[in-house]
Formats: sequence, structure tokens, C-alpha cells
Amino acid sequence: MQKKQVTMKLSAVALAVLLASCGGGGSDGYFNQGENNNGNGSGNDNGIETPVVAKLNITNVELADSNNLKTTILTILGASASVKVTDQNGQPVSGALVTFTGENITFETSNATVLSNAEGVAKIGIKPTDETKTGIFKISANAELNGNTANTSDSFVSVEALKTKFENLTFDQSSIDAGGSVKISLTTVDATSNAVQNNVQVNFKADCGTFTNSSVNSNQGLVETTYTAISSGGQLCSGTQAITIAANNGATTTTKNITINPIKANSLVYSSGEVKLGAANSGSSASGKVEFTVYSNNLPAKNQDVLVELIYAPTDLSFIALHNKTQKVIKSNDDGKIVVDIFPGSLPGPVELKATLVSDTSVSALTKDVSVATGRVTQNGLSLSVSKNALQWDVDGDKATIVARLRDRVGNKVPDGTVVSFVTEGGSITPNCSTTDGECNVVLQTQNPRPADNRVTVLAYVEGDKSYIDKDSDNLYTAGVDELTSNIGDFFRDDNENTIFEAALGEFLYKRGAVGNTCAASTFGQPNILGTCNTELSAVIRQQLVFSFSNDVPTITNLAVSETKSNFTFKLFGNSAQSVPMPTGTTVAVKAEDNTKDNEKSCSAELWSGNATVPSVFNLLTPSTFSTSSQVFYSYRLKECDSGDSLVLSVTAPTGQITKQEYTIR
Repeated sequence: MQKKQVTMKLSAVALAVLLASCGGGGSDGYFNQGENNNGNGSGNDNGIETPVVAKLNITNVELADSNNLKTTILTILGASASVKVTDQNGQPVSGALVTFTGENITFETSNATVLSNAEGVAKIGIKPTDETKTGIFKISANAELNGNTANTSDSFVSVEALKTKFENLTFDQSSIDAGGSVKISLTTVDATSNAVQNNVQVNFKADCGTFTNSSVNSNQGLVETTYTAISSGGQLCSGTQAITIAANNGATTTTKNITINPIKANSLVYSSGEVKLGAANSGSSASGKVEFTVYSNNLPAKNQDVLVELIYAPTDLSFIALHNKTQKVIKSNDDGKIVVDIFPGSLPGPVELKATLVSDTSVSALTKDVSVATGRVTQNGLSLSVSKNALQWDVDGDKATIVARLRDRVGNKVPDGTVVSFVTEGGSITPNCSTTDGECNVVLQTQNPRPADNRVTVLAYVEGDKSYIDKDSDNLYTAGVDELTSNIGDFFRDDNENTIFEAALGEFLYKRGAVGNTCAASTFGQPNILGTCNTELSAVIRQQLVFSFSNDVPTITNLAVSETKSNFTFKLFGNSAQSVPMPTGTTVAVKAEDNTKDNEKSCSAELWSGNATVPSVFNLLTPSTFSTSSQVFYSYRLKECDSGDSLVLSVTAPTGQITKQEYTIR
């Protein structure tokens, strides 16, 4: 009987079982001559014999395109390759193992092998390995079943670039508003046969605008996307936009225009924050910028005409261009912004600019928080303060913070980033600081070197302007008209505090190189070198401070009890030269001991003047006058004390060093 055809796909395991049940074929012929299953042939339980394949035949490889039409052309869209396997009688052979081979061809399965179906057909999908490598290539196949084999002759495949053309290209609107959308559709067909092409990748592109899908694969030849006249950056598109459409093979490109109606601006806002400008010659930026933003339905609108005019400002301020004071029209940029340059003069004051849409004068906006204020630090505008100025000699790393505050001649804080420099006679100090909101700080700390007199001079200096009397009231210094109030030139760090520069001592010197003119007298707070001044405004502003590096062991002087035995007084110093106080944080206490036999009296001492805890800041004055300062004077009120009673003075330094001294009342 003839072998029954199988109408369903079989797995490899099921197929093997089926073949085993049918028996193998060989040289004995098409039918098995045996009478039972023990012979050389095969049968079934009913004694019905099954045919045996004695020989395989195979047709040459044929190709079919995606529309199942015969072809010899292979493109990136792919095709299918097939052969038919038959037996010696021309009957279809199912389950034959068919292996394909080819040049520049990639097969659907990893080993290029498939099984023939019930009709004897073995089919496999193919694509070019490299679609850019075009030309004629060979393809062949081999069939195998139960030891029988068959080979095809070579067939030839032409690998070609995909030939696509676009048909029915349609925009559902010919023009749209800025920010509007248009639906685009087209069909991909074969350029030669006009057959619909599937899975063609079509790319869309425009100089301005976005697509719902910029790359679309055709489905039954249909391609659709939507273009919106808003750029990827959120800006409105305008004018005529060319939509470029291209197939992924690069062989097909077309362009179609969409008309975008002019942008209709309907709002204008001031989009800068606070702007504080430095006056001319302040050392700040010579100009500033403010911006307005034009919108159309909440999207930035470009190429819109905006009239900008000055409403309020100091009389010497200009805008848009240097020295310009007249209103002008400016176009908004691609981000919808109007950027306006402002050029300050010497006069401080508020600034207000107005921007108005030319297309609709009812739409306008004003600047906010714009002013010309900040100038360079002036001679009397540098102020120094300290967290403490009596540090410990006997330790390394005792710290004091110095805060510098700077203002210009009209009282405004100097520009951020103004640099103040510091040098010190002893210990170490942060070399400079940069201002934020008109102030900055550095740290002085104890370490070697430690000056022998326990006094450390610290000098701060910064580029700025001399103080002057503005006699013509133009807020601008004019030599020969305005008067310098305290002319300064070169300066030095006054280590020995005598207001005279002494090179032999190695005192720090800062030179600008000017010669002549009358200079202000040198003081400790503002050291100055005579004969080094000029009539210019610019100068290096300087200021000095003194710190003490004080010993832990106090120097106690002038202990005395009044004749009435009602007061106990003394002075307390941090060095033997009596030129510095004890370190900040030192504690002072007096304890009275009643040594009399009269038990009805009890001697006591109460602090009347002085500091039980040495304070943070002293007026260190000069070395020769500090010993007479009231800052180191202590007075205790005595009660019921008499001759023979004792007073014990205890001084505890921040390090924990305790010094005691006893005084007996006589």
C-alpha cells in the first residue's frame, strides 16, 4: 500500500518514531518480500506492507518573494528558498533532512537545515548576509533519509538593493498653525512590479518639528505618522517646512512641503532674576543682561518683534548698545527670548526697562529687581572683626576667626568675589578670602614663629578706591576737581607698632611704585609710606590688627589691700612685659581665709570689677600703654576681713594650668 501522507508538522522525535514504525528502505526494492516482521522487510500488525524509499530525488532550489511569487532576486526584505524531495517513483517524501548552502546568504535556521513536509517540500527563509554586497551568488541543497542522499545543482540568486517607490503620499492638511499637527500616510510598492512591499522601514525628517514615529515599518505596504510643528527642544516651527521621507535602503527619497502659519504671540514675561550691577570702574562686570520671553499658547515664540524702552534708570546708564538711550525693536531668538544688554555708569540707582509686543501693544512686561549699586571697596569701607584676639602661646592650633566686611562709597556691599589678602607677623593665617554678600573670613592660629613680645601684627589689604569729596556731585572722581580725604600709597606691616617702616627688621612691604604727592600720615591702623602717593583714585586699601600670644602662667602685679581693708586689687597679664592679657577663657578667682580668733567675723571676697573669665576681645592699644589699661585691672570687695586674714588668688589657664598666689592682710 502507499505510504500515508502526514498533514501536520512533526517534531524531530515524533518523526523518528514514525519512520521507525514504517521500517527502513534499502537495496531490496520498493516493496518488502518478507512475510513477517522477522525478515529483511517491514510490515505492520495487520500484515499490510508499507512502501520503502529506495532512492531520493530533489529539485533545484527555487525562490519566492514575500508575495509568494517566483523570483531570482534577493533583497533586504528577504525571500524563501524551497526544494521538493521525491522517491524513485516520483512520490513526495516526508521527513527528509534538507540542508541548504549559499554564498552571501543567511538562512532562517542556525544550521540551514529543515525537514520536508508531507508534500515533500522543504522551505526555508533567506536574507542577504550583506545587502550592500550585490551580484550573482550560488545556492544549493542536499537531502538525506535513511542513508539515501540527493543533491541539487547550483541555482543562482541575484542579491540586489531593495527597489521601493512611494505611492499615495498624502498630508491630511496643506497648512497648519504653529504648534499644530498633520497626518502623513503613504504606501510602499515594488518599483518594478508595483507589488505591495511589507516591512520596509521608512524614515521621516524635518529641520523643525517632531513625528509620532520618525521610523515606521510598512504593514501591508501602509505607512502612517503624524508631524507636529514643535521642535524637539520645545520651540514653535514656522514658515514652510520640508518633510523628507526615505526608505531604509537609501534608494528612495521624496520631499513634500507643509505650510506653517505665522506664530501668533500672545504673552510676554520678564524671565531674569535679580540683577545687581556694579558701577563703572567698580571692578565688577562692565555690563549686565536681562531677558524677556515671548510665548504663543505657552510655547516660546521666535522671530517676534519686541519694542524695548528705558522707563527709569540713572542718567548715565545705556542699554542694548553702549551709549544708546533710545527705544529699539529686537526680534526674539529661537528660544523666544529677548536679551537686553545693560551698561551701567557711575551713578547708582534702580533700573526699569519695558518690553512690548509690536504685533499687540497691549502685551508688555517690566524688569524687576534691576539696579546699579555695587562699587569697589572704599578706603573707609573695610571693617575687620575677630572672634577673639588673646590666643594661647603655649599650644599650637589655638584659632581666631577674622571677618572682613566691605562696602563701597555709597554704602552698598562690594561685588561677590572681591579678594582680601592677609599676612601675619606670627603664627599662620589663611592667605586670602573671597567675598560673598559683602564679607568673608580667614583663620589665624598659633604656631611658630612666636614673637618675643607676645604681640602679633596682622595686615589685611584689598584693591579699592581712596575716599574723596565729590565736589561736583557726579559720583565720579575727577582729579583736580574732587578732593582726596586721606591720600595713601605704599604700605607695610608694622611689626613693632611704631608706624614707621623699618627694612632692617624685615617688615613686610607692599609697593605700587608711585612717587611724590602729599600722603596721609602713617598710623598703626592704616600704615602708609610718605612720598609714594599719586592723585589717582585707585589704591590698595589696608588695615592692621594686633593679637596677643599669651602665656599660661600669669604675671600678677600691684597686689594691694586698701587701708580700710575693704578692697583687694591687682593687675593680671599674659607676659612679663605686661603688654598682653591672659588668654581668652582664663578664669580668675579669689578665696578669703579667716585666720582671726574672733569667730563672730567671717572674711569674704566678692568680685567688684574685672572679668572672672578673660573675655574674647581686648583693645590691645600699643605695648607702652597696655600696662595701664583698665582691661587687666581687678578689684574685689572685702567683708569682715582683718589683719592676718589670707586672700588666695587662683588663675586657671585654658590648658588647665593653675597658678595660685596668697596675700596676707597686714
